Amino acid sequence: MVLLAALLLTGCGATNGDAEPTEASPPSVESTEPGAGHRASDGGEWQAGLDADVAAAVADGAVPGFAMAHVAPDRTVTVAVGGQRSHADATPLGLGAPFHLGSDTKAMTAVLLGTFVEDGSLDLDASLGELFPEAALVEPTASVTLRDVLGHRAGLSDDLLDLEALWAATDASAARADAVLAALGAAGEPGTFAYANVGYMLAGTVAERLGSAPWEQLITERVFRPLGMDCGFGAPTGPGAPLGHTADGTVIGDDDPIVDNPAALGPAGTVHCTMAGWAAFGTAVLDGLQGKDSSVLDADTAADLFEGDQDYVAGWSRLEEEGQSIWAHDGSNTLWYARAILLVERDEVLLLAANTGEQSAVDAMDRLTQAFLTEG
Repeated sequence: MVLLAALLLTGCGATNGDAEPTEASPPSVESTEPGAGHRASDGGEWQAGLDADVAAAVADGAVPGFAMAHVAPDRTVTVAVGGQRSHADATPLGLGAPFHLGSDTKAMTAVLLGTFVEDGSLDLDASLGELFPEAALVEPTASVTLRDVLGHRAGLSDDLLDLEALWAATDASAARADAVLAALGAAGEPGTFAYANVGYMLAGTVAERLGSAPWEQLITERVFRPLGMDCGFGAPTGPGAPLGHTADGTVIGDDDPIVDNPAALGPAGTVHCTMAGWAAFGTAVLDGLQGKDSSVLDADTAADLFEGDQDYVAGWSRLEEEGQSIWAHDGSNTLWYARAILLVERDEVLLLAANTGEQSAVDAMDRLTQAFLTEG
């Protein structure tokens, strides 16, 4: 399968346009070569394989910390974490280390909306005119649907996002709502794919209005907790937690003001999770794509959320290659990098994460992704 470039094209979700946020910013043949077809259905073989892959990724020190998780068809979860806290701190990372997921948060926000669909309080085909009456929207924006927003086909743009003002905001929900209304007022022609973080900020605002609580509380109660996910918001903090790095390898401390994007951008990309927690989410989505119930969405709701034949659906790039349905997404706040891959027919999930925005981390993920996709 020669499809890595297509995966990357719409999967990347960096919320900052520049390297510094202040600027604006998973049965095949065994092998001893990491990342080159050493997989087997046995869980022990997967553990050995992922351990080797992670060790290879951090071997030369170019990538400080690297993690992988695999979910097998029998739902066995295998996790491997290696490397160290930062280029400047050799504290080793353990299996429970949290990694920032960047725009892989978007799929979680979409599932959060799905929970409101399930309880009957939301229709994904509701128009923006109905959802935001105070904006007095005109056509064509007024008829754009929430489903369009989740597919980045709403004509929205991040051009008006003022990150400095959003960082300074003391009420993230209010600041997010204000930014959404401004973007709605300046929306362009809908229908064409145009990646925009503000669309998922809008999704978060819709959830807050329906749930009468902050997005962070709602996603914790309705998604993370039912799935047993160990997740939080913003950059990981605390003794031994991995630290992020800029594209040139500069360490960003967990107390640095530019350690992550503003909280107002949360629904678009500020979640961090352990790899096991993220794997629980990936499994739930894979179940939904296969027409199965999960702890957060029943099969009918999942079918509604993931319906359509577009290339981007509900926080996922969607690809069809050689009879295989591949749902994937990359995420980065420019200081971390994460990648999720769901193979529907193979019934597998692969997740990769690194605590740096350096190209060396992306190169390692590219190599491992290509090996994974060409197996089976």
